[in-house]
Amino acid sequence: MATENKGVIPVKQLKLSDAVAAQLESLIRSGHFGAEGKFPSERDLAEQFGVGRSSMREAISKLETLGIIVRSHGVGTFVLDSSEQSQISMSLLSAGEVTALELFNVRYAVEPDGAAMAANRRTAKDIQELKAILKEAAAPDISAKDFVKLDSEFHSLIAEATRNRLFIQIYKQVAPHHVIYSEKVILIQNRMALAHQGHLRILEAIIAQDEKLAKKEAYAHLKWAEKDLVKEINKLEEKKSKNKKSK
Repeated sequence: MATENKGVIPVKQLKLSDAVAAQLESLIRSGHFGAEGKFPSERDLAEQFGVGRSSMREAISKLETLGIIVRSHGVGTFVLDSSEQSQISMSLLSAGEVTALELFNVRYAVEPDGAAMAANRRTAKDIQELKAILKEAAAPDISAKDFVKLDSEFHSLIAEATRNRLFIQIYKQVAPHHVIYSEKVILIQNRMALAHQGHLRILEAIIAQDEKLAKKEAYAHLKWAEKDLVKEINKLEEKKSKNKKSK
């Protein structure tokens, strides 16, 4: 007959991923991992720990949920710390209540097809309004705040031009996050000029009622924006690394 031991908590066997997550957290806290902000890849960590990729993936997801690290597709995984440079780069990876990755995922799924639909269904009034927005955005003395506002209006008008009520409702959910994200990155060097060029190419395809080209240009515009973000974050991380080494 088992003896009852009051105050003794039964030992539970940890899941492998939980054990790995606990060890990773300990190594991060001690500065062993993420000393320069960047975190090792899932594959490298799985090899170092001698565990499968799926277990390591679960462990990394747990750390992300705890707010210890942040991940972004195409950029990498970063350890969150309180340094100024890290705060800047992590800020660029967010768009309000969602991450920049989540925003780009939805924009890739929505905007290219939206541009194609707009090319097929646009009216003369749509073209007139889109042209007016881009003309205003081309003003040499335009402020970053005004450009972001016009950028949002441009994409929203393309959504309206689809004449698809459900699509319009979906984009209305995306637009506020797009604005928050744009306000954070708009001052990156040449960002406004290059964004404007992308908008012009999308509009030209819509005017020509070339659905394939409109879809292609909308996708290319997103791809450029994503690559520009990656480049800027890499610059910030490199600067942070140099600052730490000089101390």
